[in-house]
Amino acid sequence: MRYGFTDAARFEWVKLRTLRSTWWLAAVTVAVMAAGGFAVGAGYRGHSPTATVAQIVDNSLSGAVLAQLLLGALGVFTAMGTRQATLAAVPRRGLASAAKAVVFGLFAAVVGVLGTVLAFLAAQVATAGTAIPRSSLSDPTILKPVLLTGLYLALIGIAGLGLGTLLRNAGAAIGTLFALIFVPAFLGAAFGSSGIAVAKFVPIIILANSVITVSQSSETLNAWAGIAVIALYAVVAVGTGIARFTRRDA
Repeated sequence: MRYGFTDAARFEWVKLRTLRSTWWLAAVTVAVMAAGGFAVGAGYRGHSPTATVAQIVDNSLSGAVLAQLLLGALGVFTAMGTRQATLAAVPRRGLASAAKAVVFGLFAAVVGVLGTVLAFLAAQVATAGTAIPRSSLSDPTILKPVLLTGLYLALIGIAGLGLGTLLRNAGAAIGTLFALIFVPAFLGAAFGSSGIAVAKFVPIIILANSVITVSQSSETLNAWAGIAVIALYAVVAVGTGIARFTRRDA
């Protein structure tokens, strides 16, 4: 029987939703975001009654620093799990890998956006009844960082999927992802102005200075450019992983 993309995607969704790690890591990711948002709101409630809307929104999404590692790990585990079952059902490796990437990417996007929306709402709940200005997702300047942070998380998850496919070792893939997200930022700072110019292309810097922030600096990438860079990293990781997977034993 010859399977098409829809069949392969359906099979990948069945596998994804039956993996225990899928729901545990997804739930923890959302919980981290929501808890971080509430903690930030509670902190402003007690100590900064003059906080601005931008400060509340920016900081309520800071849980993404940890959440990106959780979704990245989920991507790695998704790549590692049930490989033999995949090839038994869909022998065409390129098709199976593409379907996995699409299905996981959509799932990660839902988890990421759910987490960021809940983080924003949790901060609003925590600051209710104070003099802190209220904000709403109906405001485009607020909605953009909330949604793009969720998209950023999904793209990091996809990058994790690519690294898991490429390296075939969960520990090595997660360690590599961690290093790629954080280490270049420290190296950039060590090289002064030239390093800082390069650092704006580093994932953690893009997250903090381009994606999360409501008010952006002219010295950093704008939000959409930052997302485009992260998307490029994810595509390279997945593309490299698929290329290697199609040329080796399962």
